[in-house]
Order: sequence, then C-alpha cells, then structure tokens
Amino acid sequence: PAWNKEIVGGGSKGHDAIQEFEIKAANASHPVMAGVPASFKITDELYNMIPDDSGTPIEVLATATSPKTGKTFPSIWVVKLPKARIVCIAPGHDARAHDLPEYKKLLQNAVNWALGK
Repeated sequence: PAWNKEIVGGGSKGHDAIQEFEIKAANASHPVMAGVPASFKITDELYNMIPDDSGTPIEVLATATSPKTGKTFPSIWVVKLPKARIVCIAPGHDARAHDLPEYKKLLQNAVNWALGK
C-alpha cells in the first residue's frame, strides 16, 4: 500500500477480464502522448486504478471505461514526484497489446520522457 500511495499515486484491487476496450486521451499535449491517437482500441485487462487522494498527485494522460461496469479509470498517467519521472501504463498484460503500434509508441515516448528527452 505504501508503494502504491507514494510511487504510483493509487492502486488497483482488481481488473476486468481480457476484452477489447477503448483508451481515450485525457491530455494529448503531454510528451508521453505525442503521436498517439486521441483514442484507440486494445485487447487486454482493464485495471481498475483508483487514485489515492492522500498519495502523491498524478496527472492522468489517458482513461479507459470498463465495458463491464461503465466506470472510467486512469489508464496512463504520470506521478508528480519532484525528483523523479514516473510513467504508469496500466495496459500491456496481454501479448496482443504489445503488437499494437499505439502501445509501442506509448512505450517509446514514456522511456524518452523518463530520460528527459
């Protein structure tokens, strides 16, 4: 719990079964989202991430809405630590996600941003 609160800015106590869902940009102007479509579909587990209001603040870059519950969750976010660059990308647990050009672009952007490029 302390790790999630301080390093991730929240946590997830569960996820939907593997299925197709849509990821929608919430902040398309952030460098992690550069060149990523405003929305794209992915087949994966949708993690039900709940930001921790008493934890380190986060900036949500993209969200996903559960086809099962209709609830919307952060899917891609950065943690606002003053001395670190942390990018959290919840999708990526299914091999089909790894083959998506949008997912590959997110990973490339996240690494470059974390390195300060």
